[in-house]
Amino acid sequence: MLNNFITKEIKHPLNLEDYLLLERLIKQENSGSILASLSSNLVKRYLEISIKSENLFFYVCEYQDKIIGYALLAKRPLFLISEFSVLKHSILINLLFNLSLKTIINIILSISKIDLFLLSKEKKIVISKNLNLNLLAINKNFQSKGIGKTFISNILDNLKKKYNFQTITVETFDKRAGSFYENKLSFYYIGKKLRFFKNLNVYKKEL
Repeated sequence: MLNNFITKEIKHPLNLEDYLLLERLIKQENSGSILASLSSNLVKRYLEISIKSENLFFYVCEYQDKIIGYALLAKRPLFLISEFSVLKHSILINLLFNLSLKTIINIILSISKIDLFLLSKEKKIVISKNLNLNLLAINKNFQSKGIGKTFISNILDNLKKKYNFQTITVETFDKRAGSFYENKLSFYYIGKKLRFFKNLNVYKKEL
């Protein structure tokens, strides 16, 4: 199977079926993310912006011409806020309407940079100045087959050749995901970001 899937950077609009498939994947595999809390229309607009942006990288993993995974990366974490400024009011209204107070609090923590309180100055610089893996998901039917590891390795090889990135960071509150980054991709733990209910563990990797 490892020889039969394709890693592809998306820089053109997808069809509606692909957007719906990606939304289901986000809701199922990234249920704790801000994106998973949004309406279908906002998820689609978020993905469209991600695909068009020069500061974000949107990749999909395809098997037999069907998307089975995706990854969203940013040149710098700040672009995960600035690139979506056009959606900020719609996102806030949507979250308020759905009473997603936890998500709103965590957005405030991130925008205000209060979430970096537990990190040293040096680690804050590392996080702010380097490539960031923001979201990653593989369809549950294709997990534990080595696809996620190969998918991310392909992406990092591609981005390093194009942009000569030296370092990447990623955050997760999920223990299984943290173990995946450490044991399969050689990331190492550098600290925590404050989040309401459960803090994010931050990992780093030299490319």
